Amino acid sequence: MKGLKALGIGFGVVGLLFAVPAAAIALLLTVGHDNQSTTANTTMPGMSSTGMGGMTGSATQTSAVADQLTIVHVQKGCHLWSNGTAQMTTMRLTMKPGQMLRIMNQDLDMHRVMQLSGPAMMLGGAMKTGQTQSLSFTNPGTYKFDTKSLPMKGMPEAETIGPDNMLRLTVIVA
Repeated sequence: MKGLKALGIGFGVVGLLFAVPAAAIALLLTVGHDNQSTTANTTMPGMSSTGMGGMTGSATQTSAVADQLTIVHVQKGCHLWSNGTAQMTTMRLTMKPGQMLRIMNQDLDMHRVMQLSGPAMMLGGAMKTGQTQSLSFTNPGTYKFDTKSLPMKGMPEAETIGPDNMLRLTVIVA
């Protein structure tokens, strides 16, 4: 029984070792790679991303439908927000009351979204790789969040450069 369990774990680790780089290559071929710092002001309905790149800065976006942000793994700083066109440590979104924000974790670590200020709202627990969390913004106001990263058991250690990025998110609901 222990042999089967070890074999299953071995297949899982080997699968991750091939799946993560394959997804990174596919994404880079799809969205490109840029090491420039940037600030983007965009209007992007129905966004989605599982990107990997090296951009840092901040972004602002407005949309009439649900928005999506993805936490992605990068070598320098470990993780970034991605909105489908830019990857940054700080994101700033403008939404209307009643809109939802979907956050997907594609980092190697678990992430828990933590509310720093704004009208109180319910948040979920830590998201493992591949999991999502939806936030509903029913009340007008300025919401500020960060994420707390937690190591995920069973994931291979990834060599990163420099300290981990602190992910910040501001959502203005008006």
